[in-house]
Formats: sequence, C-alpha cells, structure tokens
Amino acid sequence: MHPLNWAIVIVYLVYVVWDGIRRSKGTHEIEGYFLANRNLPWWAVGLSVMATQLSAVTMIGTTGQGATDGLRFVQFYFGLPIAMVILGVTLVPFLHGARVFTAYEYLERRFDPRTRSLTAFLFLISRGLSCGTIIAAPAVVFSAMFGWNMLWSVGLIGIPTVIYTMVGGVQAVTWADVKQIVLIVGALIAIVIAILIKLPVGTDEALRLAGAAGRMRAFDFSFNPRSSR
Repeated sequence: MHPLNWAIVIVYLVYVVWDGIRRSKGTHEIEGYFLANRNLPWWAVGLSVMATQLSAVTMIGTTGQGATDGLRFVQFYFGLPIAMVILGVTLVPFLHGARVFTAYEYLERRFDPRTRSLTAFLFLISRGLSCGTIIAAPAVVFSAMFGWNMLWSVGLIGIPTVIYTMVGGVQAVTWADVKQIVLIVGALIAIVIAILIKLPVGTDEALRLAGAAGRMRAFDFSFNPRSSR
C-alpha cells in the first residue's frame, strides 16, 4: 500500500484505542462497565448493533459467495430485520424492565445458578469459535496481500480490540462501533462510485450480463418434483 494508506490505518487504530481508554472514565463500577451507566443514546446503540452484525466474514465471505454462487445468501438478510423488530418489542423491553446485566442473570433468577452457568458457558464457547473465524478471515487477506505471518495478522486485528474492550467496557465498544460503521458505510459508498465510474460498459449492460450469468439470482425456486403417476 501507499505510505499514506498505512498512515491512515495506523492513525485510525491508535485513535480507536485512545478514545476507548478515554471513555473508560465512569466505568469503574459494574453498571458503568457493562451497561455504560444506562445513558448511551439510542442511535449509538443502534449503530453499534449494525456494526456488530457486519463483521469481516460478512464483507469477505458474502462477496465471494455472491461472485461464485449469486445473491441467494441475501435471503437470510431479508428475515433479519423482522427478527430484530420482534425482539425489540418483546424481549428487549422485558430484560430492560428486569434490571439485569445479562440475559443469563435473569436465567439464574428464573431457574438456578446451574442454568446460568451452562448457558453462559455455551455462549462463550460459541462466541469464541465465531470470533476466531471473524479475525481469521481478514488475517488471511492481510497475509496474502502483504506476505505477513498469520499470527502477526491476527495480532494486528485482535490486540487493539482486546485493549479498548477490556479497559473501556461497553462504553468504549459502542463508540468504537459507531466509528467503524461510519467508516464502513463511507468506504462502501466510495467503492460503489468507483466501480460505476470504471465499468467498461454501462450500468444496465453490466446488470444484464450479471443476470445472464446467474449472479443476480436471489431466489431459486427451480426444482423438479416427481410427477405422480
């Protein structure tokens, strides 16, 4: 990459870590650390949720899948907003009214500590495996682009995240997510504009060619049921 690109990446990482540490003020108590003292603005929480859903696996995996298999994977994303709305009007107000720090705390109240420990353990295992994949995906890209060792690539991605998360708690994570979603959306808009400008054919022709190649198919209802005789 150009030295200017490296400077932007380094400055961004340093700023995210510094801002996360700066926002650690007021997180010394358990409610401040886990719930940000319950004073985060709604729009910041919403953007944080969006950034959490949009991981490196989404950016790398779905683009590759779309290039090789078409847009059938978007069927999942059609249902996701509906699920979020249902949870937002049912489960979220319920847990907020229960004044708990986690859903697992409520499970302990409702059942017993063993239920809380089991479900929390299963969640941590699943998230650990998921985070390993999420970090490995961009690390593979870094390793292929720059010839870096995979361990160094994983460290570059994971260490700053661990630092601001451990030090700043939910407050730092939320505002880091806000910065990241703004950066991601801005970059995606810039990429789309650059692609449209540099297309060797018109947009209509490009979409027609993609459709003819089966890359624009979001739903595939073609099946051959056995004819009844």
